[in-house]
Amino acid sequence: MQQSKGVANAPTVLVDVKETDPVMQEEIFGPILPIVDVENIDEAIAFMNRHEKPLALYVYSADNKVVKDVLERTSSGGFCSNDCIMQMTLFSLPFGGVGDSGMGMYHGRFSFDTFSHKRACMLRSAGMEKISALRYPPYGSHNLSTIEWTTEIKEKGSVCCIM
Repeated sequence: MQQSKGVANAPTVLVDVKETDPVMQEEIFGPILPIVDVENIDEAIAFMNRHEKPLALYVYSADNKVVKDVLERTSSGGFCSNDCIMQMTLFSLPFGGVGDSGMGMYHGRFSFDTFSHKRACMLRSAGMEKISALRYPPYGSHNLSTIEWTTEIKEKGSVCCIM
């Protein structure tokens, strides 16, 4: 229970909640768990996809197919199956929202990357202009084949680079 100035906010479970009920119209922050009845997994996924993407999505099921279906057919800031806290404690996993629930990620290195700007910078010596002249028209067959070769994407192992 949270306590603030002598007032306790006990966890609250709401049953028989309808999609149109006020509690379902905004993101919930607090110890409130609305229970919405659905007939099957397809109806549950359709319900989730009709609404804004949640900060985190939690699935509880002994059936791995159900977990996989929900993971593959929905979108959320984070995803956790059969647990509700552990992903928050793992600094190797980012935590953050998408869409209306927020942008960016935090936890360890992900926090640094979220608030850092990676600036691209290329420095070239002016003395290289004679070699760079190949890129300017008119293009002869030699110039054109050289340009095509240098701008072709070449794979090296699992890294893709432009040469």
